Amino acid sequence: MVIRFLTKQQMVTRLQELAQSGWIKSLRPLNSGGIGNTIDSLLGLPENNLPISDTAQWELKTHRIGSSSLLTLFHMEPEPRNAKLVVNTLLPKYGWPDQSRANELSFRQTIQAAHPSDRGFGIKVDRAKDRVLVYFDPILVDQRHTAWLDTVRIRAGAGQLQPQPYWQFKDLFLKASTKLLKAFYVEAVAKRSEEAEYFNLVRVQVLQGFDLDKFVSAIESGAVLIDFDARSHHNHGTKFRLRQESIPNLYRYVDIVPLTPISHP
Repeated sequence: MVIRFLTKQQMVTRLQELAQSGWIKSLRPLNSGGIGNTIDSLLGLPENNLPISDTAQWELKTHRIGSSSLLTLFHMEPEPRNAKLVVNTLLPKYGWPDQSRANELSFRQTIQAAHPSDRGFGIKVDRAKDRVLVYFDPILVDQRHTAWLDTVRIRAGAGQLQPQPYWQFKDLFLKASTKLLKAFYVEAVAKRSEEAEYFNLVRVQVLQGFDLDKFVSAIESGAVLIDFDARSHHNHGTKFRLRQESIPNLYRYVDIVPLTPISHP
């Protein structure tokens, strides 16, 4: 029977059953989301790219222990949204030649608050105005990008971004809470053979009470990053991404449920 919606206890029980089955073959061995996709399939949950939770109440997130890959939290374009700043300002005025496509520009980079990118972009948190802002400082551009910076001065000038992209705290919380208000954070060990990947579930953290202040603090510390992915003719969307080990820090209540010890195939 395919179970489309699971309660908290049903989910814990099903995860324990999967853990007891030992090493599980990933359905998508070359995909960073392969563990989550496989668990969704085994639990009878439809693959979910929508801004709602995977089950009736809970979002499912997975992590390979030891992996440094980032977890995509949600997509959200910056304000003022009607200006379409990514495609109308950042890409044409601050973009650089796309290495894989001739005669096209790229604005693909991940930025954070802890330190600027090598192209001088970063994030600032303005708690007085309840905003997260994107900044550009030409002084912080690495010398490797001097030629690009010269073109930026011609296209956009050498000052601050105008208008400056931003996100309101309340909008971020509303967006995040649609998928992250409560979550199962499943941790697994993984191993690869020449043709496949296998994983074994180790523990699940039951996370409740997604907290705005904790989320903003994670942005300030550099645990939450913003990923731009725009090219000429197509914007793949602006993503808020998280260092995976930091996801429990976004919640007020964390319940750790150990699963079965690692078995061998």
